[in-house]
Amino acid sequence: MSRTSRHALVFALLLTSTSALAGAQWVQARTVLNTCGYFSTSQAEIRLTYRNDDLPWGTSVFLIYGWGGSTFDWAPSPQTVEVPAVAPYHWGTTVTGVIRSRSSTQYTHLNYVWKVVLPDGHEFYEKGNDSTYGYYAADFSQVPMPCTQTAGTFIGNPTPLTITTVVKN
Repeated sequence: MSRTSRHALVFALLLTSTSALAGAQWVQARTVLNTCGYFSTSQAEIRLTYRNDDLPWGTSVFLIYGWGGSTFDWAPSPQTVEVPAVAPYHWGTTVTGVIRSRSSTQYTHLNYVWKVVLPDGHEFYEKGNDSTYGYYAADFSQVPMPCTQTAGTFIGNPTPLTITTVVKN
């Protein structure tokens, strides 16, 4: 097999695969308790960045995400947002949500998958593993939660999160 045909085969396999190999990512979070009284809702602001230097210009990236907790993996249901390019080969977005309230489950992590759509229409999912329904989980349960009197106002610097891959077949 010639070097050129070997490269063509590798590229073809990349296009048909369900998971990318060259991506990197960063996830940071801030959380806040919306009042300083007895009980209030809590919110999280999660910043996600995806980098893949091997992708061609014109690639689109989407984030598919849901909130996870003790009994839920993708609450309330998976959401999809287009992720804008923030630098060459870098895409980034911020998602926010209520992670705890008096009458609901407490969420402790964000579950997500990167959907990558190449300029020619081929797509793949960056999820950290080869399982059918696998995904990433970013745990924000240990992020400091200061209180504020202004709902939706996040205080302090974002905390880097631990990202794990969840294997589900």
